[in-house]
Amino acid sequence: MADTALSQVAASNPRLPVEACERIIDAVYDNRYSLVQAALATLSNCALVCRAWRTPAQKVLFEYVVLTDKVALYAFAALLDASPELGSYVITLCLRGYLRVPFSPLVLFPTLLRGRLTNLSHLYIFELDNDAKTAKPLPAGVKELPILPMHRYFPFLFTSISHIRRLVLFGVVFPSFADFARILCMLPNLRELYCNLVSWAVLSLVPRCMAKRRSHDSKKTFLPHLELLQDSRGTQRLVAALGLSLRSLWLDLRSIHSLSELKETPRPLDLRSFPCLDNLLFYLEPLAQPHDSMLGALQETLVLWVTPDAREQLKDRPRSRRKQYLYLRPRRALFRREEYVGLLRVIGPVVEAALCSQAPSADDVQAPHNAIEGEAEAEGDPCRADVVIQDLGDRLEWADWWRTRVQECFPKFAKWKRLGVDPSHDDNPGPKWMDHEQTPVDLPTTTPTAQCCVS
Repeated sequence: MADTALSQVAASNPRLPVEACERIIDAVYDNRYSLVQAALATLSNCALVCRAWRTPAQKVLFEYVVLTDKVALYAFAALLDASPELGSYVITLCLRGYLRVPFSPLVLFPTLLRGRLTNLSHLYIFELDNDAKTAKPLPAGVKELPILPMHRYFPFLFTSISHIRRLVLFGVVFPSFADFARILCMLPNLRELYCNLVSWAVLSLVPRCMAKRRSHDSKKTFLPHLELLQDSRGTQRLVAALGLSLRSLWLDLRSIHSLSELKETPRPLDLRSFPCLDNLLFYLEPLAQPHDSMLGALQETLVLWVTPDAREQLKDRPRSRRKQYLYLRPRRALFRREEYVGLLRVIGPVVEAALCSQAPSADDVQAPHNAIEGEAEAEGDPCRADVVIQDLGDRLEWADWWRTRVQECFPKFAKWKRLGVDPSHDDNPGPKWMDHEQTPVDLPTTTPTAQCCVS
């Protein structure tokens, strides 16, 4: 009788299938930095609900691991001693904290976690910025060092994570450029490399591991599989050492003549040896007075980028016209809107001179009325690449204002529908313009004849 009652209760209260619970647990995680901590707390609670939820929750919980100091690092190593299976769940490891201190977590982790993170794919290394250091000062008696306290054999420890595909560095100060390059050399499977505010105490000579090989054997090339590079300081040296795999290059505008730190004559980047480099992005910052040498280096860099000589190096690559995109992205927190438009007015003629052929010109040939927006092979099209003004991060009411101003800066690209504008409306988080609270002024009263595409 009691068994019958229990079965009736179970039938009247059906349980969700485990598969459905796993899908719900997977949806909890959000990799946006501002939401990571809340997601991790929720997943920790999920892992304590029942045995059926424990493993699915742990797989998501340990997918992204954040270590802030040596105490957290040793605690995580002890946890892996007790439960080795957790190491296989780690996909992303983030070291965020004071890195230039004795017993730095960055220096210790390759030894403590050696061979335990078998599926690690992404490594993020962040030095705290000045605001974070002010909010969280070092304990009394602990002093921050000027450089990363690494020993001479430290780069070789990275062979234990040679399988990672993405490396993100922020604010790291290496003893020398050679030390930085030797670490990269230990990571031959890297696909993406992001370097923000990375520097070194001594520039040093170019190490042998970066020597350009004449052989086309990818195993002998520095970072043979790298597809995306973001850099602002060692661009000239890194680009000179890379092979044919590079597809996207993100730079600060100032970095195109970074050899100025050697007091040499500024020169452009030679991008002709990258037949797959279809995406080129420049971060723009305010310039008190754009130097002719900088604008000249920019123009020559763009000309070399669209030069098709290197395409013949890949015999199996189809000889159809390449779709290449130039992205211009502002450091919004440093600009007022009109100031950014003023910079685009200076850069626009330089970009059009580099990326638009002179014969036939856009003025001499009428743009076809049936041209598809963004089409690359319209008859008579003088533009050899598309230009995208990206990440404007503004409110919807400013979209028309931006569209009109950008068209004025790049008239040829607008005429041939090769100009893109990304208003990136205000619901997206991120830095805001210095005059963010203002409303649009001087909006156009008529619709311009040349329309640029808005993505």
